[in-house]
Order: sequence, then structure tokens, then C-alpha cells
Amino acid sequence: MYISSVSIENFRAFKEKTVFHFNPGVTVLIGENDCGKSTVIDAIRYVLGTTDQSWQRVELSDYHQENTVNEIHITITFSNLTVREKAAFLECLTYTKDEEILIINWSAKYMTNVNPHRTFVSVNCGRNADVAAPSAEARELLRVTYLKPLRDAQAQMKSGRGSRLAQILSSIPDLNLGEREYKEGIDITSLSLAGIFDLSNQLLAEHKVIKAVNKGIGDILNTELMLNNDAVKTQITVAGDGNTDEKKIYSLLEKLDLNIQKDSVSNYGNVGLGTSNLMSMACEMLLNQDNNELSTFMLIEEPEAHIHAQRQLKLIQSMQKKGENQQVIMTTHSPLLASVVELNNLLLIQNRKAFSMREGETMLDSSDYKFLERYLDATKANLFFAKGVIIVEGPGEALLLPTLAQLLNRNLTDYGISIVDVKSTGLRRYARIFQRKEGDEINIPVSCITDRDVMPECAPAICLDEKYKDKENWPKKNRKWKVESEIKDKEKYIQEIEKKANGQNVKTFIPEQWTLEYELAANGLGEEMLQTIATMLAEKIQDKEKNEEKKAELLEKYTKEYNEYKNKEAKASYVYSFFSHKIVSKAEFAQKFSFDLENIFKGKTVEEIVTVLPNYLVKAIEYVTMILSILVDTFISKISLPMQPVPEIGSISVA
Repeated sequence: MYISSVSIENFRAFKEKTVFHFNPGVTVLIGENDCGKSTVIDAIRYVLGTTDQSWQRVELSDYHQENTVNEIHITITFSNLTVREKAAFLECLTYTKDEEILIINWSAKYMTNVNPHRTFVSVNCGRNADVAAPSAEARELLRVTYLKPLRDAQAQMKSGRGSRLAQILSSIPDLNLGEREYKEGIDITSLSLAGIFDLSNQLLAEHKVIKAVNKGIGDILNTELMLNNDAVKTQITVAGDGNTDEKKIYSLLEKLDLNIQKDSVSNYGNVGLGTSNLMSMACEMLLNQDNNELSTFMLIEEPEAHIHAQRQLKLIQSMQKKGENQQVIMTTHSPLLASVVELNNLLLIQNRKAFSMREGETMLDSSDYKFLERYLDATKANLFFAKGVIIVEGPGEALLLPTLAQLLNRNLTDYGISIVDVKSTGLRRYARIFQRKEGDEINIPVSCITDRDVMPECAPAICLDEKYKDKENWPKKNRKWKVESEIKDKEKYIQEIEKKANGQNVKTFIPEQWTLEYELAANGLGEEMLQTIATMLAEKIQDKEKNEEKKAELLEKYTKEYNEYKNKEAKASYVYSFFSHKIVSKAEFAQKFSFDLENIFKGKTVEEIVTVLPNYLVKAIEYVTMILSILVDTFISKISLPMQPVPEIGSISVA
């Protein structure tokens, strides 16, 4: 069986009833900090209990905003029960049209009519909560293996009273196999653990030094301290010698540490937190290996803690394989882990709402899922943890936008905005991750920036081939470019581009004419772009003195050619020709120009800057940053002041 859904109401982060749907195998909860991922994990373990038998006490803080007037309600539904599981929960099952399911209802009520005031927990079953709770024996089948976040893995694997390692080892079946009592001629390695305990105690008690000490104590006691008629015999015994076998074995297990052998090839000193973390996980995973009597559920919070990227990949690969026979539910802040897990198995928590990414819940079709599973890498997966997203189709936008936003007093980092470069393919697919087929919308603003890809009439000759001055020479077939005169209905053309990605909180932003570089030049930055281009080409010369001479020479040449063109379209096309003819790399130019822009606009107000930047870029930045910045948002939430809108771009000045 597997947990198919969890419903939470009035528990910590979730006031209103919120339902989370899970898949068999691995499900990964993703989202920004404090969105409620841990609340979901804790809800499951409060209801089902954990294999370490730890007791979960309901605290006042578990009630939403500590409002104890309302009860906490958690409901967990199990599906796909085996015959054995149906038999174990026979009296608790709910019968649906398709299958028998198990519904566990857990509620907590704060009682003020008793002293001291305290919480009472009740458990029952059924859709209407009218069926008795499972027996204690049956509930053992529901216990989950829980790996808490930021666990002290090193301490857990050390010896001592209550050692987690001892707890795990004591749960291993057939642990006490072997000879119960040592007899002469028996191989000592064939003894059971209880036999080893008894033998070691016997050897300890009968050791000649111990016996001598015992005799010495008896002699002093009887000759110097006791009366003649009060003589006694002393005996040194080993504590626990009269215990049950189970207690004897557990006391032995509490003496064990789990360490890495010092002669291990990769061990150059003390084991670090990452390796300790993995060792702890290995122990917990051992609990369920080849043992159908124990939990088939595992909850892991932040498995990436202290683990580097390659180990993270190995870890999630193992978890997904383990998910074939066991349900694994984990939380993560790692874009790497989020990118490796199948999109179907991601569950986004945002604004206290659950958004499953599985097929049928989003606007993605089956081909989109196949595409994204192949191309959604760690860099792009950071979109799942952002307050807003800008999706671009090339390195130019990806490199320039952070600088442009900074110049507009909209630092993208402060606003929690992620830029995702989809490399000119799949923009629509990435956009539809944020679009739902039905129900609540994902409240994350997404700006999609794409090219209009329509040249001015003069561009083919300037940017492609001089022979295209004569339209008769334009290719008659398989031409991949268009010019303005060929677009009869410009509004409809724009709408066709927009509708590919637009919808819900996703909005597309398109240049007035062609591409990013063309638009920058056409808006008044042509000469500044030429200066950057001249610098880049001159820097290829190793001699610094000749470098400066070459830069001046190139800039003079380019400026003269630029000024020979009489209209804006031709001038901007000339600048773009450096990219279309592969003279300069778009990515390298964007990187250099982003630094130059800071000097170009130094001392300028936002109102002045806006006039020379492409409008579609300004609007795209404005759209994703209309929410409060992270810093302001956090501050206001703490002091409960009414929220104020962020001023529109152009109404504030650069410091």
C-alpha cells in the first residue's frame, strides 16, 4: 500500500483544509523556505508514528497560530492495499467503486475543562470518521522510518544509552541466532548474542584479579568491620546478569559504534558530516530491507544536508530505486535533486497550497514531460524555489537582465527572482509548468521573454548578404526569416506568439521588432554597443599598447560606418550584423556590456534610463517584481503593517 493523500487542517502552517496527493514510490516536496514542507512530514509522522518509537507530544505551536479554539484534523488515505494488508485492517476499510482503501482520521482538541489544560488526541477510520481505529498490532504496520533535518548523524551512530544504532540493530530479525550456552569444545563464534553476554559476564566475574579483589574486600569486611557473629560472604557480579535475553542483547548493542575503517582508501582523517549523514541513512534503510513486517514508508527531510553534488545524485538514484518497493516522501531545497526526480513526482507547496506536478494536473502534455525530464537541469530547477521567474531564450537576456534590473532599482536577488535560460527551445514547455488544468493557480509571476523575429526591410542586406539589397535575390524556398512588409496583421502575429505561453500568471513579453541586440541598438544604445564590440575585438591582441591603438582604430571605423546609415532601422541592423556574421559572440558581448552599462548609466535617474531601454524588458522586470521584495515582505509580516505596493519603474531614482 502507499499513502495516496494527506489532508491537513488547522495544523501549523495550514489553517484551511489542504489536500496533498502522493504517488507510489518517490514524492519530493519542493518550495521556498517556510512554505509548509516540514508541516506535511510532521503531520504524517504524528498520525502514523515512527519506527524509533519516539513519542510525539502535541504542542500549542502545532495549532495554527496557536489558536486552540479550532481542532487539528489530519486525514491520511492509503491505496493499493495487498491482500495481507486488507486482512490486517479488515474492519477499518472503506469500500469505493474501484478498490478498498484505508482512511485514518487523526484529530487533536485542546481541552480547557480539565486541569491542567491539555490536548486530547483521537483516532478513527472511515470517510465519515465512524469506524473504530486499527488495533495496536495493525498500527505497527503503518509506522514510518523518519530521518529528521539537520540530524546529528555522528551522535546517532555512537554508543550509549538510547543509541539509535542500537535501536536499529535490535530490530534486525534473527539477531539472536546461535548457541545459547557456551560448552567446552563449542566454537565461540557460534554463540548467540545472549550467549556472548553470559559468557563475557562469567569470564569477567571469574577473572583472577576480580576474584582476588572480592576476597580482599571480604577479608577486610569480616576481620576489621563486622562482629564475629556477623560474618558474610561477598560476590562481585555483573549488572544485568539476571535480565531477559532481549535486555541483555540491547545492553550489548548500546556498546557499539558505527565508524569508517581507518585504512579506507578515501578516508584522510575524521569522517565528515556528509559521510556521517549517509551512514545514518544506510542504517535507517536497513530497517526495511528484506523485511515485510516493518514500515514500508520512509520520510526524509533535506537529504542533501552536508552532501556534495555527486553524492546527491547517487542518493536520489538510490531513493528512486528503493521507491519501487517502498514509498519515500522527502523534502528538499536542492535544485539538483529537484532536477533529477521525475517531474511527475514533484509536489510544489506555495502560499500554503499544494500543487502536484504529475501529468493531468498541469497544462503540460505527455511530450512536454519527456522533454523536461531530459532538459530540466539543476540550473533551471531553481524556478521551483523562486518568488518569481523570468524565462529567456538565450544567454544575452540571461546575462543582461540582472544588470538592467539593478539599474531600475529592482535587484532580482532581493525579489527572489530566478532567470531560466531555455536556450531557444522549449519556452512554452517551461511556462506551462506553472499553469494548472483546474483549481487554484500557482501564485508565482512568470515573465517569458522571446524574440519577435521580424526584420526591418533593410536588415537582410546588412545582416545576411549584400545581394539581398535586390529583393529578387531573396530565397524563394525554405527562407527562415521574415521582414516587416510580410506581416499583414501585426497584432494577430503578436497574439499568436503570446498564446503559446500566456495563461494564468504567465505572461509573454515581445520586442517591437526583432531581437534583444537589435532592440538595444534601436532604442539608442547603438554607439555604446559599438564601443563594447571594438573593445572586445581589440582585446584579442596581447600587446596592451597595441590593444588600445586597435580599439581606437576599430571604434573610429565602426562609428563612421554606423553614421553612414540614415535611419534608426539601418543603424540598429548594422550593429546587429556583428552578431549575425559571427564576428562577436552574443554571450560574451552581453557579459561585457552588462559591466559597461553600469558606467554608461552612472548618475542617471530611473526615468532617464527607462527611455533608452527596450520597453518589453522593462515591463518583464516590472511584472515579476510588483510583489514586495523579500526583505520588505519579511519585515511587514513580522510587525503586521498593511502592505504597500512597490512603485512602478520610472517613479524612483538610482542612488
